[in-house]
Amino acid sequence: MIAIDTGLYLADYLLRSGTARVVVVPDPEVATLLNTFRLCGVVTLTTPDATAGTLLAAAESALHGGPGVVVTGSGPSAAAIVPAAAQAQIERRPLIALTVEPNGHQSRLAAQQTLDLRAVFAGVSKGSYRLRADNARELIPLAWHLATTPPRGVVHLRVANAELTTAPAPIRGQAHPPAPPPNGEHASLLRRAADLVRAARRIVLLVGPDAVAARAETAVRLLAEQWGAAVVVTPMAKGVVPETDPAFAGVLGGLGDHPILELIEDSDLVVAFGVTSADLVRAWRTTVPTILLTENGPDPALPAEVTLVGPLNAVANALPRQAGDAGDGERRAALTRRSVQDALGYAAPDRHPLTPQHVIAELRRLAAADVPLAVEADLAGLLAAQLWRVTAPRTFLLSNGLGLPGSGLALALAAALHRNGQPVAWLGTDGPLAVRPGLLAHFGGLAIAAPLVVINQGVHTELRREQEGAGYPHLGSEYPPLPGAVLAALYDLAYARAETFDELTGALAAAFTVKHPTLLEVIAERDFWWRLG
Repeated sequence: MIAIDTGLYLADYLLRSGTARVVVVPDPEVATLLNTFRLCGVVTLTTPDATAGTLLAAAESALHGGPGVVVTGSGPSAAAIVPAAAQAQIERRPLIALTVEPNGHQSRLAAQQTLDLRAVFAGVSKGSYRLRADNARELIPLAWHLATTPPRGVVHLRVANAELTTAPAPIRGQAHPPAPPPNGEHASLLRRAADLVRAARRIVLLVGPDAVAARAETAVRLLAEQWGAAVVVTPMAKGVVPETDPAFAGVLGGLGDHPILELIEDSDLVVAFGVTSADLVRAWRTTVPTILLTENGPDPALPAEVTLVGPLNAVANALPRQAGDAGDGERRAALTRRSVQDALGYAAPDRHPLTPQHVIAELRRLAAADVPLAVEADLAGLLAAQLWRVTAPRTFLLSNGLGLPGSGLALALAAALHRNGQPVAWLGTDGPLAVRPGLLAHFGGLAIAAPLVVINQGVHTELRREQEGAGYPHLGSEYPPLPGAVLAALYDLAYARAETFDELTGALAAAFTVKHPTLLEVIAERDFWWRLG
């Protein structure tokens, strides 16, 4: 019988809590824990890029809802996870970041060369704690609870190697303190919100990503139907309302969203359902009265007349079922959808050169309805946020506007690992591949149809465009194109190239047929890439 030590307790807790896999950065300090995971059957994914590994761990939480877990040593890798941890904290992704320190004399040497991780993580997490054998049975469940309790976020645990091989002490306290009951102020706010709803005639229901995490899709649809409201979603909330629903108006923060802004300004009440200001591309500015329904407390960047805090389904059920009049949300939504489409243009197969509309339209035509599309937080991703039609949540995967390059690629990889051989797709420009090509290594061994569509427009095209417009010399933008064929060969991917519409159609069709990821390089004339279809 194997004696239970702190490492084994941690591994067992992860398994019992439903952790799909742990991302491990292969530093020397993690050898003991990595072997413990192997003995216990914890699935691990190792990646030498700590930032990319943390993006992947956060992407895991986006797919299955529970905390992602990333393990590193305490040296440079620990510092490298901080930017991605900050992104996860902003996006309210539950994430456990575990940094392992060496023992004894090695630890004293390391202390002279490493950062104060508690201080570093103070600003990008919900807390940084020392994990020891004498607090493991309390701290590990508490860290899990803290990461998953709204506002969800990052919890950092620091542990010395010796503690992992020491038996954990018996539990001594209550790890999950009960939440306080609603108070009188909540009831007063609820009455004020009810008055605003009953007086409104043109309601816009603005839905954010917390509605996905709370699995509140049904509540959203019922409110929209009962109020006659038009429904707008933020990019990370796509799919909460099927985009075939007549009340769906579009994506606030997607490209070409000016008609949606006009729809909001023409309303007399906005109900922001699970919205976080971190998911808004531009600052929230409106004179329209706003009710914020949230699990996370007031949002200073999203001012509201009334902020109702609590489980989203429960708060939604407490609101009145009737608004001030029979709303015409479906009519207003239809007009807004048409205006957005006219602003972005229609993909015409006989037009040359290729445009993003062509790529997105062909991907949508060839992919089954449940195939997830992951995109980067760039112009191609924000265009897809508006044009890629989805009918279920977690099928359009996007980081927020502060997402690091490669965030979308990490989301695509997490989706591929979760779908047991079912297809996924990724769309991005060549910038993320230039920054995080190592993520492609994990695709190479997968038996899955996965078109990885890269728009190769030159990493510094936008800089060069500004230089040319101003008559400046090309300084800092003289870079060769990303070698797509070389990357594909290096990471054991199939490769295709498309410069015409027919080549694009054929390459995408083939990529969805073969059970092996395909890097599809789309080439277009730079000056016409964003031309309307």
